[in-house]
Amino acid sequence: MRAVLVLGLCGLGLLVATGCSTKADPAAPVKTVTVTPSTTPSDTTPSDSSAGSSGATPASATGPGRVFDAKAMDAAVAKILADTYKIDGVGEVSCPDRQAVTDGSTFQCVVDIAGEQKHVPITVTGTAGDYRVDAPK
Repeated sequence: MRAVLVLGLCGLGLLVATGCSTKADPAAPVKTVTVTPSTTPSDTTPSDSSAGSSGATPASATGPGRVFDAKAMDAAVAKILADTYKIDGVGEVSCPDRQAVTDGSTFQCVVDIAGEQKHVPITVTGTAGDYRVDAPK
């Protein structure tokens, strides 16, 4: 009988200790969109897992290997922000020209949202021209 009581109290103690954790609640997950290459920006149908237009093109003999077409990326990022992130007032998007298609590299596009300049983080996810579009900051 004493053993059952001790086990019961130990179990109760563990439940209380677990409920009183000092760890902060995990932050809410940030929605991101991964874009895969296609031939035209009009093919862009973004989702949480993949789609869109990277505009990745071969570079010249003097430039880096493969680079993104900034105009195609501008259009794709604007569409993703409006359609996937449901952001109203998406205006002009300006992504840097000739960004190398290098796995893991990051850069930012600048977007006008309702008259305010925001930065949109872009992360290249592979060497095929895929990239992740994060929410504006």
